[in-house]
Amino acid sequence: MPTMVVPLAPDYAATPYWCDGVAAAASSDGPLPNEVDVAVVGGGYTGLSAAWELARRGRSVLVLDRDAIGGGASARNGGMVHPGTKHDVATLLSLPHGRARWDDSVAAFEGVEALVGELALDCDWRRSGHLELAGHRRHARHLATAAATHGAMGEEARYLEGAELGAEIGSSRFAAGLLVSRSGSVHPAKLVVGLASAALGAGAALHGHSEVLTVEPAGAGYGLATSRATVRAGEVLVATDGTTAARPVPWLGRRILGVGSYLIATEPVPAELAAAVSPTKRMFFDTRNFLHYWRLSPDGSRVLFGGRTSFAPTTVEQARDRLYRALVCIHPQLAGVALARAWGGTVGLTVDRLPHLGRHPDTGVVYAVGYCGTGVALSTHFGRALGRWLAGDGELPAFADDRFPVVPAPARVPWLLPVAGWWYQARDALGL
Repeated sequence: MPTMVVPLAPDYAATPYWCDGVAAAASSDGPLPNEVDVAVVGGGYTGLSAAWELARRGRSVLVLDRDAIGGGASARNGGMVHPGTKHDVATLLSLPHGRARWDDSVAAFEGVEALVGELALDCDWRRSGHLELAGHRRHARHLATAAATHGAMGEEARYLEGAELGAEIGSSRFAAGLLVSRSGSVHPAKLVVGLASAALGAGAALHGHSEVLTVEPAGAGYGLATSRATVRAGEVLVATDGTTAARPVPWLGRRILGVGSYLIATEPVPAELAAAVSPTKRMFFDTRNFLHYWRLSPDGSRVLFGGRTSFAPTTVEQARDRLYRALVCIHPQLAGVALARAWGGTVGLTVDRLPHLGRHPDTGVVYAVGYCGTGVALSTHFGRALGRWLAGDGELPAFADDRFPVVPAPARVPWLLPVAGWWYQARDALGL
């Protein structure tokens, strides 16, 4: 069978769609401060939310990022906001403190909506609801059970199939779906820009292109050697998620595996075609291990489609072509529609597929990482909670514990990662 030629729009670019027409996140001018109360490593949702909470409580805060402030996954994701974690609801509830963790994730979702209102953020926030789709016929029963579990907790959710499912998505590829009402959509880059502006306005210093090389105890605090200068801090919060490296905090780098996730955006399509794909403008994702997720752009003019195409090193072009083929397979009515944007980012995975936050017992460094691709709500929630906690106000969320497993060494060997990918692809094919 001939290889599908992916049509590209005349203005095609390998850049995030979210950056189009959006100014970069604000940052500070001048040199780094010599000393601060709290140094935050990572300028995404977690770090900026923490900085805002700390600064408005009178703490001196410095946010450092290897790249531009807000230039990582926080401005590159699909803009889907919902409670929960990478685990299905029943599995999460079965874990220690499972119900408390679920309630925390609900508070995280509601907190994003409240924050948008409090700061008057122009970020295209919308309570959209989401539709989780059975990636294999065997998953239909699982979704029916999930609907019942949601209902038992007082959450509005419905199991859909047949005509009811067809009224929500213009695709015949799925046997069933789970429609969850407490879910929303946001323009991720606008959200991170708003958080950066709020943190800066509260008095935090934000410095991009300032890589932290080492973090060492120094008296009652820490010394941070950066690519620009050395800074002393009373506390250090690491919020680097998928870009967490072996340094400057090796113990944390051993617990996070960064994996690429990619998205494509079509050129503008006619309103009737967009409505044929998504009649009610839900957020979509499927139940596969190598899941796909997709939505309409905030203005409803484009289809944005993403997923993890491989555990092996992948170029944006390779991922783009694979995603386009998957998009047309799910929505044949989009065949021939050209792509305008393609881009990628790094997701932070953990062994137990849970996010983690707390204080490292040996070094005293505070951290919040490992959102496993479901971090828009939780990362903002964790950042705010840690900011308040470090200022002596409030407690840590229920996700804080001392069980943070190390990623097995073989998973860090690049040539072994495709083997893991093949394993998950085989499970997807079998509906496991």
